[in-house]
Amino acid sequence: MAPSQMPNSINGVNGIAEMYQYPPANPEGEYEILPQYHSKPSKLRVACAGAGASGLCLAYKMEKMLTPGSWELTLFEKNPHFGGTWYENTYPGVACDIPSHDYNFTWDPKPDWSQFFASGKEIQGYFEDFAERHGSKKYMQLNSKIIEARWDPSEGIWNLTIENPQTKEQRKDWAHTFVNGTGILNNWRWPDIEGLHDFKGPLMHSAHWDHSVDFNGKTAGVIGTGSTSVQIVPQLQKICKEVQVYMRSPTWISPPFGAGALTNDLQKGEDVNPGQRQYNFSETDIKKFKEDPEYHLDFRKRIEAEINSLFGMYQQGSELSNQFREVITAEMHRRMGPGHEKLKEFIIPKWSPGCRRISPGDGYLEAIVKENVEPVFDGIKRIVPEGIETNDGKVHKMDILVCATGFQVAFRPAFKVINGEGKSIDEDWANGPNLYFGVSAPRFPNYYTIVGPGATWSNGTLLPSIETTIEYSIKCMKKMQTEGIKAMAVKQEALDEIYAHFDTFHKTTVWQEECRSWFKDGKIKNRIYLWPGATIHFLKTIKDPRFEDYDYTYRYKNRFAFLGNGDVKATATRDIKGLSTYIRNSDHEWSVE
Repeated sequence: MAPSQMPNSINGVNGIAEMYQYPPANPEGEYEILPQYHSKPSKLRVACAGAGASGLCLAYKMEKMLTPGSWELTLFEKNPHFGGTWYENTYPGVACDIPSHDYNFTWDPKPDWSQFFASGKEIQGYFEDFAERHGSKKYMQLNSKIIEARWDPSEGIWNLTIENPQTKEQRKDWAHTFVNGTGILNNWRWPDIEGLHDFKGPLMHSAHWDHSVDFNGKTAGVIGTGSTSVQIVPQLQKICKEVQVYMRSPTWISPPFGAGALTNDLQKGEDVNPGQRQYNFSETDIKKFKEDPEYHLDFRKRIEAEINSLFGMYQQGSELSNQFREVITAEMHRRMGPGHEKLKEFIIPKWSPGCRRISPGDGYLEAIVKENVEPVFDGIKRIVPEGIETNDGKVHKMDILVCATGFQVAFRPAFKVINGEGKSIDEDWANGPNLYFGVSAPRFPNYYTIVGPGATWSNGTLLPSIETTIEYSIKCMKKMQTEGIKAMAVKQEALDEIYAHFDTFHKTTVWQEECRSWFKDGKIKNRIYLWPGATIHFLKTIKDPRFEDYDYTYRYKNRFAFLGNGDVKATATRDIKGLSTYIRNSDHEWSVE
């Protein structure tokens, strides 16, 4: 047999090299032995919607996990700059509710965070720095919004339509694998209130902040009581003549999660204000984090362990749940001070903490009891040119109106995704989301959603779930590359069974109580699309794909075509150690490349 002609070096750029070829879509003729070594990867073309945390992580992990030169990647980003949530949200007070030292990629710590809860600007800076250090920008196409992805079952590819949001020009592209990295909270929307655009003053949404508007000495109206409003109101209270807060629903405002390491390590002996959850790291703190990576790692681990250990609070009626209700209720009363009975009656929920995502917020409760802040409890009837008319018929006048009303929760993608039968995800999910482990959809092959409905959003840090879901998706890509697989789609039967587990598990969790929540697709009573366990439980579940839960379409007339001509890669590269990996001095793991 002639030796393989595979060269020893790779001259690829951006994951492109001539030695790896696109696989044939539909090989003709009789079955033939492929002239290749065992499991030689075919060239894989990957498209990702979004260049936020998910897109950046995908680029990094593909470089790490796939054979150099055997893949191509494009991150299609709708904005003129990358960063996603943290690029888009620039409202006053924007910050993360997870401690900053655990709001970075788990393998890429940042010892010099300035605060215990990082501002949006500092988080965006972290991702920009990450992209610089790891060369992520070369994969990006900015001002490129995917508006349609259509699966071609014959070719085994996704045909993509991309639009420039500024010029509305459209172009086409394609990929073997399509990753939806747009996130759950991405498409902001105006609230559905009559006459909203009749308002004659500046009108803005929290996710599209107009920095040219001067709030000093003005009267501002803020609609909403969610986590965004909780961050904006204290900032506006300091500079506005008056702030009217239109409260549509109660909300738990909690002390910080994961602050045990902070209290025990850095605030020893200090007289800490229990309502002040923020902490500014000193130069000494930062120096110690930088110079002692093991100390820094231990600090990060204890934050994460504390957050993971609190999952029991979501079990209805549990000791931890009751304890949280008592502690948070007492803390909310303390922070609002004596009086304000109507406010307290409205804002403290009847349902258990966690039924909706808890909002830890500095200064919010203190702000809404200030003289220049008016909480408004009567529902909004309509918006009029001079302000808001409430259901009692009163017109509240204001200069500026802010909608802190959140996002259209992207249970369904913001773009059209159409399968080989011509059916869109919207049609396929007519009765609700249908997503296995928050990542794979039956009947939509080679399509991966990063932390979609059914994953972990309510409890714990999101970035580890993003990372592990991306690794899961790349393991699926690698299997397709190396085993001659044209398409793999998760079985509906597997999804039916995991949802049955969800439904049984959530019969006793706080999420099924009488609260309207995006965990339930914006409804009060509905299936709960939340992972039935702590974040670490989710990570354990998706660390290694259950490939038996998928159906496969093979490229060749024999599923074992990937075995090739009898060579392994080490034969082709004349690698002595690679040709003898199982010869060893002790019983340790071995593998053959």
